[in-house]
Amino acid sequence: MQVLFVWDSNGQASEELGHQVIDDMCADKALCSVSLNMAKAAWEGREIADKWVERLAPQWPPRRQPGVDRSILRLAVWELTGGQTPPKVVLDEAIELAKEYSTEQSAAFVNGVLDAVLKEHQALTGTAQTVQEPST
Repeated sequence: MQVLFVWDSNGQASEELGHQVIDDMCADKALCSVSLNMAKAAWEGREIADKWVERLAPQWPPRRQPGVDRSILRLAVWELTGGQTPPKVVLDEAIELAKEYSTEQSAAFVNGVLDAVLKEHQALTGTAQTVQEPST
């Protein structure tokens, strides 16, 4: 998310900036490489993610969102539609990132948008992975 934020702030995906961000936070080189590759894939898919988010939340298009929210959503949309991470994990982690790094309202916004993205993606692909917690 932080790499995406830096790239978004600079308007380009600079590999050098990406490495600076990753290398400052990550001691495990293999994990660093995976993280940077995820950021690259999410950056490359940002236009599609942004259009999807804007259609689902027209009152808060990406250009009006805080940069952190935009970065979280881009990464999570990529993970939900092209990654291998279970949807519940993607949603939970995106919500936690929004709680920690963004505004008070961001977690609810991110949750609502990503839930809608997931439902549409499942309908389009014919998958039906459960995201909700089992009732007790």
